[in-house]
Amino acid sequence: MTHSHWLESTRGYIALGMLDEAWKTLDSIPEDQRDHPDFLEQRIVIMLNREDLESALELCKEMMRRFPEKHAGFIQGAYCLHEMGQTKGAQECLQSGPSTMREEPLYFYNLGCYDFSLGKQDAAVAWLKRSFEMNPRLRMQALEDPDLKDIHDQIEADL
Repeated sequence: MTHSHWLESTRGYIALGMLDEAWKTLDSIPEDQRDHPDFLEQRIVIMLNREDLESALELCKEMMRRFPEKHAGFIQGAYCLHEMGQTKGAQECLQSGPSTMREEPLYFYNLGCYDFSLGKQDAAVAWLKRSFEMNPRLRMQALEDPDLKDIHDQIEADL
């Protein structure tokens, strides 16, 4: 199975909510082809969808260690920490990633969520505004984000 085939199949199963099939697809990849960041990232996504935060976090740490240039380990690892109630650690994890992450709107969006959770509303609004400028679709995501429910009106009105 080629890299693009298993990756496309796995992503398709995940999009359809067929997590067992996605996992089986990854299990069918020969051992010698599993040393790829996409393999780990897809495992993490499945674990997150299953709400297995601790296992996902362990895999994120492995990804950060083995593939420090990849953003997914840092972004998903930070998300795990935040969901586990360790928002300060989530911020630190996210900010410890490669400098190229500062080119990603999701980086700023997540910083906004974390700052808001930590009671830093002005900083949160600044980060969110920056993420919306980079990707206007994130505004719609923010309006549905339970972490930001207390500022949904502000997001809708002027962010």
